[in-house]
Amino acid sequence: MAALRMQAQGWQPFESTSYWCCLEGESGLVLAWDRDQAYRDVSPFMEDPARVRFLPEPMLRSPGQDGIRLLRCLEGVEAQVWHKGWLVASRWWVELPTDQEWRLFLHAGGGGLLTEADTHSPQLGDVEWVDRPWSTLRSPDRESHQNLGLERRVVSIAALALTVGIAAVGRQLWDLNQSIVQREESLASLRDSAAEVLSSRDRALKSASQAQQLATWLGEPLPIEVIGHLHDTLSKSGVQIKEMDLTGSKLRIGLQLSSQATRAAVVRDLQAGGWFKGVSETTGNSGGTGLMVLDMTIDGLRPPPQGPKAMTVAADSPSPARVSGSTK
Repeated sequence: MAALRMQAQGWQPFESTSYWCCLEGESGLVLAWDRDQAYRDVSPFMEDPARVRFLPEPMLRSPGQDGIRLLRCLEGVEAQVWHKGWLVASRWWVELPTDQEWRLFLHAGGGGLLTEADTHSPQLGDVEWVDRPWSTLRSPDRESHQNLGLERRVVSIAALALTVGIAAVGRQLWDLNQSIVQREESLASLRDSAAEVLSSRDRALKSASQAQQLATWLGEPLPIEVIGHLHDTLSKSGVQIKEMDLTGSKLRIGLQLSSQATRAAVVRDLQAGGWFKGVSETTGNSGGTGLMVLDMTIDGLRPPPQGPKAMTVAADSPSPARVSGSTK
């Protein structure tokens, strides 16, 4: 909007120019008029023409579809070019344009938006009025200050009217207040009798919330057990766990393989324990770190018990897996 206002301020078609700015996405529109002439037109009807809010007639006509249209105005006729619900070009004549005028308008305002059928003058038509401008009108800073002063006067008048209104209904408010006091006294006994019921309800709701939170915690594998099982499973191959992301029963880990470890052996070891299911290597997600990224599903809340043979192998492993990096 600031850039649009700068362009508008550099465009001064009249000696005393006023204008509105409209902005929709990347499309801007500036509507300018001769302020002195406008004041002279309304001065017979208004003591202070500066208090009048001028609205351009095209903004109060129903927006058009893509293409060109020729509409009858309060005075004269106007040709408009619309594109994606936005007015991109317009031209006004006091009467219907000649063929030469029409060709000049198409050359200047149509650009590449018009088809071959648009090069012929459309039928002059009437366009419905709308209740408010079809796009937000914004004034430049200097007019904003003037409007702010007018708004302050309007607010002052409204505050005075509100004060008078409050004084007029003061008696009614007093009677209403007395009625409320009586109702509160009659409800006091009901509140006392219901206090215990409400307290019991609050305790029950609090207990239910705690139970639900505990059930959520108990329904998912614990990260410490997952890390321990990974350590026991990968210890024999000297694999380092660099990254770990546990979301519910979904697990993603990033592994730094040792020289004696192979990718197939790592996948086989993880699936052999029976707790990790669907172990698969994810390609293209290592982020350039050279890690082996694996996705898997955890079956159950805790790892299955290991037999004596598995325990012996884990105990005799010369190079335990090292857990480093970050977990989530």
